[in-house]
Amino acid sequence: MIAFRDGKPVGRIAAIENRSHNEFYQDKVGFFGFFDAIDDTTVAKALVSSAEEELKHRGLTSMRGPYNPTVNDECGLLVEGFESAPMIMMPYNPSYYLPLYSEVGLRGVRDLHAYYISNQVQIPEKLNRVVERFNKSSKVNIRPIEMKNLKSELKIIHSLYNATLNRNWGFIPLALEDLEFAANDLKAFVEPEHVLIAEKDGEPVGFSMLLPNINELMWKVRKSSALGKMTKFIWHLKMNPPKEGRLAVLGVKPEFQASGVAPVFYLEAIRRGGKRFLGAECSWIEESNTPMMRSLELLGAKRYKNYRVFEKPL
Repeated sequence: MIAFRDGKPVGRIAAIENRSHNEFYQDKVGFFGFFDAIDDTTVAKALVSSAEEELKHRGLTSMRGPYNPTVNDECGLLVEGFESAPMIMMPYNPSYYLPLYSEVGLRGVRDLHAYYISNQVQIPEKLNRVVERFNKSSKVNIRPIEMKNLKSELKIIHSLYNATLNRNWGFIPLALEDLEFAANDLKAFVEPEHVLIAEKDGEPVGFSMLLPNINELMWKVRKSSALGKMTKFIWHLKMNPPKEGRLAVLGVKPEFQASGVAPVFYLEAIRRGGKRFLGAECSWIEESNTPMMRSLELLGAKRYKNYRVFEKPL
């Protein structure tokens, strides 16, 4: 839906019915996303009201967002950390959106944090010793994915994704077909050595994915023509690749987290990323995920951005 004033577009919003979510949770939540508007309460109210009416017409009882379009995509409203540009597959918005959301009756229900870790951070020696000791006594193997066996590797990642992230609020199982579709796009720039699988006694128990921040390159080519953007983007990707990354996924099956596998895997993912990038964002981490936040802080990461999900009864 698009709002116009004097024949000119001044805002947009999408009303989203996620049947997979409602079937999984047996509820009637509606969603909104792709919100964009000028700094005007009247415009914001008109957009949100139109989304509410559409969702109520579909029999839904609340509206949650912003999800663009699902929890597995860009989601949340940036409420802290406006001074730096967004990393790959993370949202950005003007700071005036927060008061607009409040004025139209949207209330925050969950915060999502982003951490940043520099490759100059010194890992505590005590942690290094604990990890090394565990490495010697365990049978944990950490390996990058094998591109020649991508189809079978994606099946492993699919299983691990749904097993390691199902504690997240609003989680919905990822379909294998959706993962394969995303992989087809990501393989053009994702470096296989930064998609890791952890195995314990030969069983896959965790995985991580560190993405190069190609937003750096998009910024460099933004003023070029459509054809020029593509040509320059490919050149930069090969000759002047991104200097930062985003650790988009890092998880270990719940039954293995207390065994010592988790810190070994977290530390190895950070070490490997530090050899390639000057620093990396770790995002997003749900506000209730205290163990992950403590682990990142122990490794030297600092929280530097905060995103918020909002909700409103219909």
